[in-house]
Amino acid sequence: MISQLQISGPLPVRITPCPIIEAIFEARFVSAETWAILPGLLYGQIRDRYREQVNLPLLQVPEVMRMQDPALTHLPLLQFKGEKFIIQLGPRVVSLVTKPRDYLGWPAIREELGWLLEKAKAAGFVREAERIGVRYIDFFSGDIFPHLKIGAQINGLPLAGTQVDLTTVFRFGHISTRLQVTNGAIVGGGAHGPQVGSVLDVDGWVGPADADLFGQGVGRFTELHDTVKRLFFGLLKPDYLQQLNPEYA
Repeated sequence: MISQLQISGPLPVRITPCPIIEAIFEARFVSAETWAILPGLLYGQIRDRYREQVNLPLLQVPEVMRMQDPALTHLPLLQFKGEKFIIQLGPRVVSLVTKPRDYLGWPAIREELGWLLEKAKAAGFVREAERIGVRYIDFFSGDIFPHLKIGAQINGLPLAGTQVDLTTVFRFGHISTRLQVTNGAIVGGGAHGPQVGSVLDVDGWVGPADADLFGQGVGRFTELHDTVKRLFFGLLKPDYLQQLNPEYA
């Protein structure tokens, strides 16, 4: 990992206001079952906590067309909504998702992930896991690039006064991470309607060789969460981090 993005010492347990729009904890899998029976298998295990089922727009796309487009292979088709979290399901993906702008903290997520993995194992539709991933999407008002240790330059000077979109990949041993940053984002769902600002999106994952979902799933999610968190805080300049009211354990 690039040394400039590393930080020493403890990481904050929270910053205020919380910038997290959404956090997604995803397992991609291979199944011997057809899509038609997957929702029933999972719902039978989770219905005590997740009673409401919502069809996502992609479900309206004919299955033949979805199968022909690799970009659609691992997208969810259904949501099951619970009191605290959302579970998403597709033919080759199941994920636990935080509700928009309602991040309950890692301990609560880790507990729910353990419960969900037990239920998914009991449902019996996962033959093997292909990928375990953790993704955090954060929103900041204004331009985030002056506050980051990474950015775009022209003739050695920061590129300013224009929209900048940056995507890069880092590796931490067997973990891969994809960082996407833009200062031209428009997000909705807040109390004050659509907001213009910056989005910092970090996706970390392990591949099939390390995706032991039912044997080490919670441990893998924890490792990925910790890696994504360290990368996030490693990106922030120290003076900006202090402006975010960091709290430590």
